[in-house]
Amino acid sequence: MNKIVLSCLFLLSFYCNTKSQEPKPKMAATVVNLPLNPFETISYKEPYNPHSPYHLDIKVETTEAGTKQLSLFITLKDNAYFVSPHAKKDFKGKFSMTIEDSNKLSMTDDIIEIPRSVEEMDTHPFVDGKVNWVRENTLYKQNLNILTKDDFEVTGFIRFTIEPRCTYEEIPFKVTQNSGVLQVTLAAGC
Repeated sequence: MNKIVLSCLFLLSFYCNTKSQEPKPKMAATVVNLPLNPFETISYKEPYNPHSPYHLDIKVETTEAGTKQLSLFITLKDNAYFVSPHAKKDFKGKFSMTIEDSNKLSMTDDIIEIPRSVEEMDTHPFVDGKVNWVRENTLYKQNLNILTKDDFEVTGFIRFTIEPRCTYEEIPFKVTQNSGVLQVTLAAGC
């Protein structure tokens, strides 16, 4: 009887050792599609350009107070960065969103930046002081004041200098109202 028990234990031990040496199945890699952004639904989604150091998604939202708000999400790639609209110094190429002069639509209040950039010291000769660099994916919100119920199309611009390639970016967008529905689209790729 002892021989049978010992034989069973030996076989069980052999079986357990061979099971633990078998290669474990590989875990499936998580696929991440850029951009990662807070928009559940996007009224305009720009095609992804793998060669651009940034990507923009833009839409019009309705706030809790019932006002309209322009929301822009910037995905930065390849260590790109730019000057925040909240930088205290007047930098050429500081981030801005503007609407052409219009009696149909205007921007109100200051631009909201989420997350808010932090002031840092930069010793580069062109800066030589404190600056708010935006170095992470950021959401910008700007309140809109609709001045008419009529249909319209108004052009605006997103402007900033993207670093470190040091290029001034000017991206036009269009805000349209058709039958009371407000929409926004980028008019050119980035």
